[in-house]
Amino acid sequence: MTDKTNQRRAAFPWKDGKPPHLPCAQGDVGPIVLLPGDPARVGLAAKLLPNARDMGQRREYRMATATVDGIGVTLCSTGIGGPSTEIALVELANLGAKIAIRIGGMGAIAPGLPLGGMLIVNEAIGDTGTARSYGAKGPVTASPEIVTALAAAAKNDGTAHRVGRVATTDSYYRGQGRPLFGDAEGPSPDDDPIAKFAAQGAVGCDMETETILTVGAAVGLKTGAILAVHGDRTTDRWLEDYEPAQEAVVRIALRAALDLMSSTKGSLP
Repeated sequence: MTDKTNQRRAAFPWKDGKPPHLPCAQGDVGPIVLLPGDPARVGLAAKLLPNARDMGQRREYRMATATVDGIGVTLCSTGIGGPSTEIALVELANLGAKIAIRIGGMGAIAPGLPLGGMLIVNEAIGDTGTARSYGAKGPVTASPEIVTALAAAAKNDGTAHRVGRVATTDSYYRGQGRPLFGDAEGPSPDDDPIAKFAAQGAVGCDMETETILTVGAAVGLKTGAILAVHGDRTTDRWLEDYEPAQEAVVRIALRAALDLMSSTKGSLP
């Protein structure tokens, strides 16, 4: 992306190499980008990077950057859901990102995923508005080389994990089968979206992964996701202290991305 003039265009409102949403400019973004949803998790992740530089926050987008093993690594929160995630991906791609890995949480909707365990996503299903606007139909896939690298890094880290399908939804409450009031009943079994997602082979549910895989493909990024289990919808249990799990997510995603960059000598296929 190159600015031709100092005049913003309504169609692409960048100015002086700066995007309209992210708190950064040309030269600030490394080839590896890790994408938590929550801005507060940028600070948590930055503690694990050497000499991370806080780049500030604009709206839901908080950013930090560091150099690890000679490679630029950027942290950027996406906020909740597809629309804000799309903005982050498009602007990051224009700023030079090559690998984008979602580092977040999810609700387990199949047995056998312990609280704090990890799902490495190979496919995402859903019916989110943002993915539909990019023409997504049926499952969208993560970059195979990132799935492989994440699985290897998780194994080396000794973290419980599995590779599988996640379901992404625009809705946290009704779209994930939650009651609208704490003392209310949830949906009937016939209307339960979680049961429908599980019947389609999903083992977890989140709000961003389908967008990351769909939009990432459109802007030329290698994409993936590793999600810690924050809640278990099969047992109705909730992980109160998620920080250790999120630290593991950062370690695994960072190691996977660095190994992939090293194995390809920085020239991704």
